[in-house]
Amino acid sequence: MADLLITHGKTGTMDGQRRFFDDGAIAIEGNTIVAIGPTAEVTAAHAAKRTIDASGKVVLPGLICTHGHMAATLSHNMPVDFSKFTKFTDMMEMWWWPQVEDQTLADDIYWATKFAAARMLKSGTTTIGDMLEAPSALPGALDPQARACDEAGIRAVLAFEATERTSKRLGDLAMAENLRFVKERNKPGARVTGRFACHTAYTAPPDMLHEARRLADETGAGLFIHVAEFPPFLTVEKWGKPDPQMLEDTGFLGPDVLTIHCIHLTDQDIDLWAKHDVKVAHTPMSNMLGGIGVANIPQMLAKGITVSLGHDCFFTLNLLEVMRAAYLIHKVAPAPNPANLIFFQALEMATVNGARALNMEKEIGSLEVGKKADVLIVEDKCPTPVNAGTWMWYAVHDMDSADIETVIVDGKVVVEDHRMTTMDEEEARRKSQEHAWAMWKRAGVV
Repeated sequence: MADLLITHGKTGTMDGQRRFFDDGAIAIEGNTIVAIGPTAEVTAAHAAKRTIDASGKVVLPGLICTHGHMAATLSHNMPVDFSKFTKFTDMMEMWWWPQVEDQTLADDIYWATKFAAARMLKSGTTTIGDMLEAPSALPGALDPQARACDEAGIRAVLAFEATERTSKRLGDLAMAENLRFVKERNKPGARVTGRFACHTAYTAPPDMLHEARRLADETGAGLFIHVAEFPPFLTVEKWGKPDPQMLEDTGFLGPDVLTIHCIHLTDQDIDLWAKHDVKVAHTPMSNMLGGIGVANIPQMLAKGITVSLGHDCFFTLNLLEVMRAAYLIHKVAPAPNPANLIFFQALEMATVNGARALNMEKEIGSLEVGKKADVLIVEDKCPTPVNAGTWMWYAVHDMDSADIETVIVDGKVVVEDHRMTTMDEEEARRKSQEHAWAMWKRAGVV
C-alpha cells in the first residue's frame, strides 16, 4: 500500500519525454515515487493511507536552487552606504567579509537558515545547495545549519567555504569542518548531506585546491567554488594565471564540480568546462546587484554544459523570480535576440539541470518512478488553459509562488494549504529579526 496518492492533477513530469497527464496521479511509498500516470491506472493499482485530490491544480517537480548562502539572509536590507563602493571588490572587502561573514555566529546560522528554508519551501524550492560563510562559528558551524534544514524538511547539500583570506588556520579549520560533516552526514538516503567548498581560486591557494580535490575523490562528496565572479586580473596578479587555468592546473575540475557565477569565462574557458563536464550555477539577480556582468549562458548551453540556477540569497529566496530573470536577461545581453533562451530551457535550469549540477539526477529533478518524492501542487490561476502544449510555458511565464498550495519533500508534506507543517514560521521570522539586529550592532552599522 502506498503512503500517499496525489490524484487528478494536471501533472508535468520533466522526465526525458516531458510527459504530461491531463488527469494524472502519483503514488508514493516512503520517500519514493512508485507510480505515475493517468489517475485511473494509478489508483487501480495502488491504494493509499492518504489521498490528496489535486483536481484543477498543476502538479510539478520541486524546484532546485544550486547556490545560496542561507545564513546571509541576515544581511538583507543592512543599512550600508553603497555609494562608497566603486567596484565589486570594495563590497567584499569593506562590507561583506568584515560586517557579514565575520559577524555571523552559530545561533544566527540556525535561525537564518530556518527562516530561509521556510521561505524557499513555500515558494517551491525543495532542494538547496548552500555554502556557509561564518568563520567565527568554527568549528561546528555546519551543525546548526543542518539542524535547521532537518527541522524545516528541505533537502540540502551543505558546505563551508574554505578560504585563506585571513589566515592558513582559517582554511584548515574550514576543510576539517567539511570533512567531518561529510563523514557524518553522507549516508544512503540522507536528505541533508555535505560537500567540500572553496571560496574562490583567488582566496584558496593551489595547495588548498589540491587538498579539496583529493578529499572529494576520497569521499565522493563533490565540490563547490565561486569562479570568474569578477574580471580575472585579481587572480592573475596574485597567482600569475586566471581562475579557470588555476583550477585546471591543480586538477580541481571534473564532473563533480559546481562552479558558481562564471561571468567572465572566455570562449576557451567554456570549452574547458565542456571538456571536464563542469557544472554551472547561474545567479543572474545577485550578479546584477554587484554590477559585475552577465554570464554567457546561451553559449554554455550550446556547448552542452549543465547550467542550473541559484539565488545567492540576495533580493529574494524565490527561485521562480530567479528563473524569470535568467529567462529574460539573456534575450537582451550580450546581444539582443528573443531566442537566446527558450522557455523550456529556463524550466530545465530550475529542475533537471539543478539535479545534474548536484550529481543527484538519479534522485530528484523530475517526477519519475524510483525518484524521491519532491512534488509541488499549484493552484491553477492561469488565464489560459494549462495542458500538454502549454504547461512548461505556464511554469515559466505565469506560475506564482503564492499559488503553491502543497509542497512534498522526501515523501512528507511540509507545506499544506500554503503553510509550513514542520515549524513555526512566525517564530523563525521573529528570531531572524532579533539576530539580524544583534549582528548589525556587532558590525557597527546601527
